[in-house]
Amino acid sequence: MSVLLPDNRPLRRPFRQDPRVSALQLSVLSAFFVVVCKKYLGPEGGAAAIWFADAIAIAYLYRSPLRDWPLLIAAALFGSVVGGVATGLAVGVSAIYTLVALAEILLAATLLRRFCPEENHFDALRYWLRFIFFSALAPPLVGAGIGAAVAAYRTGLPYASLVLPWYLADAIGILVLLPLALHCRTGGLRAALKPAPLARFLVVATVAIGLVFFLLEVALLPFVFISLPLIWAAARLPVFQTLLLVFVTVSVLALRYVGIETHANPALTSGVLQSRDAFLVLSVFVAAVPAYAMAVYTNIERNRNARIVEVESSFRAAVENSRIGMLLVSLEGRILQANRSFCEFLQYTAEELEGRSIFDITCREDDEDSRALWRDYIAGQRDAPRLEKRYRRRDGAVVWGHLSCCLARGVSGQPIYSVAQVEDIDWRKRSEADLMEAKERLQVTLSSIADAVITTDVERRINFMNPVAEQMTGVAFAEARGRPIESVFRITRGWNGERLDNSVAESLQRRETVYGSEGAALHSRDGRVYDIKNSVSPLKTGNGELLGAVAVFQDVSESRQLIQQLSYRASHDDLTGLPNRDAFKRELIDAIDSVRGSEDCHAFAFVDLDRFKIVNDSAGHLAGDALLKKISKYLCGLLRSSDSVARLGGDEFGLLFRHCNREQAKLRCNHLIRQVVALRFSWGDRVYDVGASIGITEVNRYNDQLGDLLSQADVACYSAKHESRGTVMIYDMERSAAADQHREIIMASAIREALDERRLTLCAQPIAATGNAASISHYEVLVRMVDDYGGLILPAAFIPAAERYGLMQQIDRWVADEVLVQRAAEIARAGLHFSLNISADALGDADFQAHLIRVLETTPIPLSRVGFEITETAMVSQMENASHFVATLRKMGCSVALDDFGNGLSSFNYLKAFSIDFIKIDGSFVRQVESNFVDTIIVESIHQVARRLGARTIAEYVEDAPTEARLRSIGVDLVQGYHIGRPQPLEALLSEEGETRELAAAASDS
Repeated sequence: MSVLLPDNRPLRRPFRQDPRVSALQLSVLSAFFVVVCKKYLGPEGGAAAIWFADAIAIAYLYRSPLRDWPLLIAAALFGSVVGGVATGLAVGVSAIYTLVALAEILLAATLLRRFCPEENHFDALRYWLRFIFFSALAPPLVGAGIGAAVAAYRTGLPYASLVLPWYLADAIGILVLLPLALHCRTGGLRAALKPAPLARFLVVATVAIGLVFFLLEVALLPFVFISLPLIWAAARLPVFQTLLLVFVTVSVLALRYVGIETHANPALTSGVLQSRDAFLVLSVFVAAVPAYAMAVYTNIERNRNARIVEVESSFRAAVENSRIGMLLVSLEGRILQANRSFCEFLQYTAEELEGRSIFDITCREDDEDSRALWRDYIAGQRDAPRLEKRYRRRDGAVVWGHLSCCLARGVSGQPIYSVAQVEDIDWRKRSEADLMEAKERLQVTLSSIADAVITTDVERRINFMNPVAEQMTGVAFAEARGRPIESVFRITRGWNGERLDNSVAESLQRRETVYGSEGAALHSRDGRVYDIKNSVSPLKTGNGELLGAVAVFQDVSESRQLIQQLSYRASHDDLTGLPNRDAFKRELIDAIDSVRGSEDCHAFAFVDLDRFKIVNDSAGHLAGDALLKKISKYLCGLLRSSDSVARLGGDEFGLLFRHCNREQAKLRCNHLIRQVVALRFSWGDRVYDVGASIGITEVNRYNDQLGDLLSQADVACYSAKHESRGTVMIYDMERSAAADQHREIIMASAIREALDERRLTLCAQPIAATGNAASISHYEVLVRMVDDYGGLILPAAFIPAAERYGLMQQIDRWVADEVLVQRAAEIARAGLHFSLNISADALGDADFQAHLIRVLETTPIPLSRVGFEITETAMVSQMENASHFVATLRKMGCSVALDDFGNGLSSFNYLKAFSIDFIKIDGSFVRQVESNFVDTIIVESIHQVARRLGARTIAEYVEDAPTEARLRSIGVDLVQGYHIGRPQPLEALLSEEGETRELAAAASDS
């Protein structure tokens, strides 16, 4: 009936039933119990002996939230009124009595929610008594009091005769049904309806009810004896089944005996009360209380036993699964039980340990002490032992464990057995031993090393010093212990500089190693000073917690002195004592840094002594060294304190005039040269004159590259020496001979790179018959240089530098190899006639001549197509070699042209010494031949001489048609210039010639 009652227990699963469903259930159950109690549990036309309707309403309200109470109250009110009308009461009368009952219901539900919020009524006797009082004892007093008054007013019966039966009916109804209703849950019913519990309940209930009727019907005993079978049943059934049995028994007894007139059992027909029904109800009430008490007691004992079993099971599981070894030991010292951890600790099985004496597993050396300890412990003469103890493992090895014991005592306090815990600390003891060994080794090491060591705590107080630290600081460790490290470790910057921080605080703050300043010096307490190198590192635990710091320092006085000496020697000249080239570069870099971003400037002068080689060669190296020393002292005396001087090497010196422009520097250098010239150097019985040449460049924000400055000053000095000894030359990129020479030096470097990286390329310019530009006689092969960006550099830009710095021979060799070897096959297929230029350097070099002849002998190009052009100046400068070489080339079949003819003063004079094929008239005469009468006469003269010698003439730099027409009128054979054709890449020319030959071959075939 109350399986679906809501559950309002706050600590249990909340009830989630729809309140409308609960209201419907309550309405139906209220009507049902009103009808049953009025018709079947009371005399005909009289009041009910037991009233169950209030109990079911109290259960619903107790379990439901307050927001659902109005709906539930209305449902209970409606059901009760309907039930009363069904039993023959008028609607008004039924409503009045229902309102009286509602007051009792609300009071009981409110008291239970306030004082019994948790449904633990059967967990303890005090909980059960509290529940009975606030549900079955106190609330019915209100209901009975009000109801009896209403009934007495309506019927005229005495109030006293009505109030007790009313109270007993309500109280017994609540006592019997309310606990059962609160215990009705889906889970509980499922468990109770299982076959085994259900069969047990049916058997016990049948026996109990049978005994009840046997005692009343057969034995004719009073009602008090029916408590016995109920108590017997309560001791064997769960709480829910006991409550159900009591409800059934009381209901059956009420149905059977309420309202009877006669019975064989006098207890049912007589009594001290005037009303037998009231006596019957009271008797049932009194008989049910012991059964309830037994149910409560039985439930308490069952819960207690369950908790004991649970605790014992948990304890056994905890002991068995504990990571700490546990064992039970008898008072005689024999092992009763050991858990898995203890077995693993000693490598025994549990069966091997049980019954064994604990002294059998104790280290033999500790046996006597262990037995004495055990006797005193068992006798109560000492506290429970807690100590580290050695045990003997199964394999004989000795291991460490931490032993903790306690005595288990009986009810009377006497000891029963001992519980021992043994924690495996063997790893810890071994680690401690290793740590002690490592500590001892560290102490010995720190005492033996040459470095000084001081350790501190996090407050920078000293807690260790090794002997070296004691010696260097002059303070013994015993005296320094606990003192701040600053009071012992005093360091300064250099021997006489400011005091430095010892870096301990910084290292502790940053949690990383801090290295001390270079040049630190330690001041000992006894006055000694040490040059030291020091560092401070933090000491941390494995998880990063700071323990302190360790300061390590070493005496580097000797090494620092040696380093200073080596540094001085590395930066100074051994002979003169002046800074050397590297040191001067550093000075120059500092000067460069000072002018960047400012308008300030300095001057750098490169000094080269004149006639020093004469002194060195004639008087010897000792004299040269003496001269250099004297010049060095003299230079130092002439300079300001802000200036710098250095020996750059040999007889070369560098001067740095700070905050001085180049014009001011030139005046100072001229004065310096006069002073040096006036300085006459005497050695032995001879006196030598000495001079100097100086090159100057300015250091400013626009000229701030070290390499450029060194190069500029060097070039300026070279130009000064080349122009006239004893002079000063200023480097000016725009308009100085030094700058021109510098550009040639840079170009020479670029030529070398181009030769190494094969960044030279070839072009070809046609030479045609005069008056017929389409009739190509041959091509002149010209060389071009490719810069870093792929642009072409014309010969006029790089040939002068190549001639000046001896690179023309390499260029000529590259051109010859490229044409006569690398591309010889293509040129041969194209059928080209061409001429190559040979420089004066190549013409006079026997190796080049031999190489060229070998190449000509092996080239696949017919030599009749090969020609060479040699300048007039080259012919003149290499007269003897040139005449023989030219003859050899012509003998092999090559043609030879005399280039730039007419440019020399004695051009015609040299023609008689050579046999040549072509004379190329210099372009200076050709450019204005059409307008300048003198040029015309010169060209005509050269042409006439050439015809007499059997040579053909070629006019260079023919730029327009009038010039060509004039040359044709003179009779010049061939012309060359932009009017005839511009130089084009050799690759393009070879490609065009190849296509032309293919077309010609195709035409001839067709």
